[in-house]
Amino acid sequence: YFRYLPAVIAGLLASSLSLAAGVSEQTACDVCVVGGGSGGFGAALSAARAGAKVILVEKQSMLGGTSTSAFVTNWEPGPGCSFARELYGRLTGKGGVVAIAPRVHRYKSSEPYGLSYGTHKSDLVYDDTLRRAGKGRKCSVVMKPEALAEAMGAMLKKAGVRILLQTTFRTAETSGRTVRSIHATGPDGRRTTIVAKVFIDSTGGARLCRAVGCETMLGSDPRSRFDEPSAPEKSARVLNAISLCYRIQKASEPKRAEAPAGEVGSFGKTAFVSGVSERELIVNPLGLVAGAVLVDKGYPHTMALARRRALAHWRWLQGYPYFKSYELKDIAPRLGIRESYRTVTEYILTQRDLVAGLSGQKHTDIIAIADHPMDTHGRGGGLRNVRAAYGVPYRCLIPKGYDNLLVACRGAGFSHIAASSCR
Repeated sequence: YFRYLPAVIAGLLASSLSLAAGVSEQTACDVCVVGGGSGGFGAALSAARAGAKVILVEKQSMLGGTSTSAFVTNWEPGPGCSFARELYGRLTGKGGVVAIAPRVHRYKSSEPYGLSYGTHKSDLVYDDTLRRAGKGRKCSVVMKPEALAEAMGAMLKKAGVRILLQTTFRTAETSGRTVRSIHATGPDGRRTTIVAKVFIDSTGGARLCRAVGCETMLGSDPRSRFDEPSAPEKSARVLNAISLCYRIQKASEPKRAEAPAGEVGSFGKTAFVSGVSERELIVNPLGLVAGAVLVDKGYPHTMALARRRALAHWRWLQGYPYFKSYELKDIAPRLGIRESYRTVTEYILTQRDLVAGLSGQKHTDIIAIADHPMDTHGRGGGLRNVRAAYGVPYRCLIPKGYDNLLVACRGAGFSHIAASSCR
């Protein structure tokens, strides 16, 4: 046996070196979804329940994207779907992780913040949250981020979805009009090649679409492109502002916040605060960093800048009487990104669709409805609410140039103005 020992040791050493170098594992499925945020969750669940073998690739350690890792766990009033109601039903069974939150404080000059949280005094029910603000009772669904991520995972696993967390999309291989495979890196550095019949880009910034060469849009569109009444004459690199939410909690002796040196000390009308109960709240500063900073400077720079401004924002907000009994608990691990790259698809949703509403649209392939205001944070805002619900055509999800690629996220086929509403 000893004469084989050197060969065995050499083989084991070579194997360990190969693993350290990240030798690929190859796997196959019917549908591969890249990105496990709201869009990716819905895409993966739909495909799996329709009988497809699905693999979901998610860069973060939890599902939910902006709704969880970025602490934007507030479902505003508007059209709902069966998945949302199912998630809400799962969360209500956990106790203390979800609530119907009425608006208990509206913005005013002396107290420039909005506040919503669950209260035992309320007789509101889930259906009340499906009414757009201004058209009935003003309330939303709020939940704890970790609980939402757990519920999403449970639903996906029950449907048979294979979930690869902490797995980062790297590159893709194509042949003509077909995406053949993608390559991703797992938490241990091991490379995974996924071959699929259909790929769905739910990365937010359309990373898969960009990697295979799809045409994209960035910033505001000139009026000549889509003939939108509110569009500027010339295009500009103006993107929706970036937020960094943070969580605060009641304390008997709250710690006084310290603002980083050099940061602005006043923020004006820039805080929406919500929570399952009054004991713990999440603060959305709405717009802390210009959207173009992320494109120009990269994620690490933007995150560092947003953290400094979030701390300064809390220092400012804690100065108002209501928040004097609170202290900072934690800051969201991810940025709240409203807008980046958008994909050129078979049809581009525009302001004209939003204004026309369902009654004025002639599309035969509408797959979703929305009625959120045209909501632009930062320079270029001030657009009015939509008058009625409008539809999003399926063609907004089909990138031009590919037969087996879809895009289901804020990076789908929307104009800059339309994206501010349906993102």
